[in-house]
Amino acid sequence: MRQAFSLLIAIAAVTMLTVGAWAQAPGAFGMVDLKRVVDEYEQRKTLESQLQQMRDQMRAKLQWRANNLLLEEAEITEYENLASITNPTEQQKQRKQQIEQKSQQLNQELSQLRQKNPPTEQEVQRINQLTAIENRNKEALMQRQEQFEQELNARRDEMINQMLQDIRKAVAAVAQEKRLAVVFDSTQVLYASNDITSDVIRRLNRR
Repeated sequence: MRQAFSLLIAIAAVTMLTVGAWAQAPGAFGMVDLKRVVDEYEQRKTLESQLQQMRDQMRAKLQWRANNLLLEEAEITEYENLASITNPTEQQKQRKQQIEQKSQQLNQELSQLRQKNPPTEQEVQRINQLTAIENRNKEALMQRQEQFEQELNARRDEMINQMLQDIRKAVAAVAQEKRLAVVFDSTQVLYASNDITSDVIRRLNRR
């Protein structure tokens, strides 16, 4: 994830910096290694950690739903709310256990019913009832997965934009200090004497 995260930032930043200019000293050009800036930006690690934590939490919720497909949606929502409580009361813990036990009992019941050969008419009705709940929850699970992906992508884009703004401000500040008219990414030039990469990194990390 780190490589992809850094790559997205670097690609966006290339466009950003090759068109940027500061009219301090016409003809003076600078260069910055954007990949190195992104890799050594300390705040990036914090943002990546936040993104990974969000991803892990979403995956855990999806996995729990996938393992408990026979519960009603209200019970699933209730369980997720209980699981998000940092310091639950004894009553809340007990309710959470009740939902878990019910899910286990329903899974066991359906498994046993499907092994009946042949099942009675009443058993067939029960199988159909539980299967309908299972199928409904599978569809809801797919929708929730798509929703989570959208939320995750939105948060990732937000983080990337935040980093790009920080990098752009740092590059602009260093360029003004050194009286540079234009700053290019190192991938756009073969050589430039004014390499401001280290200065940009220091400015970013002292924030």
